[in-house]
Amino acid sequence: MVHFDAVKKNHFDKLEYLLDTGVMDQNVVTHFRKRGLKVYDTVNDLDCPYLSKIIPYVVIGASEEFVNKLTVPYQATSFVAAEIFSPNSGIYAFKLLGLKGGGVTLLTGGSRKLGDNVFASLHRILVGSNAIMVTVNNMMENHSQIWSWDFFGKHLKPCYPKVYDELFKLANRFVNLERFYFVVSIRSIESVDKSRLIEFYKKKELSMLDPKNNLKVIILTTDVVYEHLSRTIKESDLVTYLRTGKEEFDMLKGLQTLRKDYGIKYLLNDGGRKMSESIRKDGLLAEERVTLEPFNPETLKYTVDDTCILGKKGWGTDGTELKSSLLLDSIKIDHEEANVYVYPLDESKVMD
Repeated sequence: MVHFDAVKKNHFDKLEYLLDTGVMDQNVVTHFRKRGLKVYDTVNDLDCPYLSKIIPYVVIGASEEFVNKLTVPYQATSFVAAEIFSPNSGIYAFKLLGLKGGGVTLLTGGSRKLGDNVFASLHRILVGSNAIMVTVNNMMENHSQIWSWDFFGKHLKPCYPKVYDELFKLANRFVNLERFYFVVSIRSIESVDKSRLIEFYKKKELSMLDPKNNLKVIILTTDVVYEHLSRTIKESDLVTYLRTGKEEFDMLKGLQTLRKDYGIKYLLNDGGRKMSESIRKDGLLAEERVTLEPFNPETLKYTVDDTCILGKKGWGTDGTELKSSLLLDSIKIDHEEANVYVYPLDESKVMD
């Protein structure tokens, strides 16, 4: 309750300040006030006393009551970004060009760091417990991996075994594989061909679509792609196609169907920056969870251009890093910052 009251007061005080100073209009402030927020205390709500020493609470940028009224899943992303160019530059990159996986270990200083592993694991367990959405390109870049909390959590096991055990138990409590879905967004046949999806599927090199892993996959696409792809990747108890239109891909229709027909209330968007930006501009992205890493001089050896930049100080509505966002909460974990940013939703699209 203490965490909830403090976070709520700080958030609502900021909204009033932004309204009074003319930075935000009344409609947006009313929207955020109506959304409210949800806070998990890591001891009392999650039963994770060892974890609580690292991160005492977790914030979601809407109340359960608000989420229950949405006609689409409450959608959030997860990124790690590092300060680049110089200390205190206020410019953050989420990838380095030409490096496998975007050079994440360089961004985090040469190894996976405590803060990002904890924050990302919790995000997958709490927000991604019902569904995780990726693009076909994102899936193919990590074709041998399965998106789960353990993708990050395994790095905690050697030095923080008790924290790892608590996350393991938490995942078993929140994630029900009978009601869990991976959603793969495929907009065009060109995306299928360029990603080499069919080739890898025929060679049985796709973990997400390997029947022995017993994962339910929803392919979100068009009629045209369905007719092309379903000849090889056939519908089954594990694979279903959700078609949003004949030739035009309609993300809003797809999200509405995921909520109505599949009961998906929360959705982790792990499809990359291009996808999340387009969804944000459509008023369908609710929040972003970002671990900000300090400057690592080694990153100066690699190429960083505008496509690599996640945020800059001053871009946010409140002067923080992410365009059009408000910083809802920030927790220091050693030299990292575990930040939650919220975006206004387009209520004409996401509510009846």
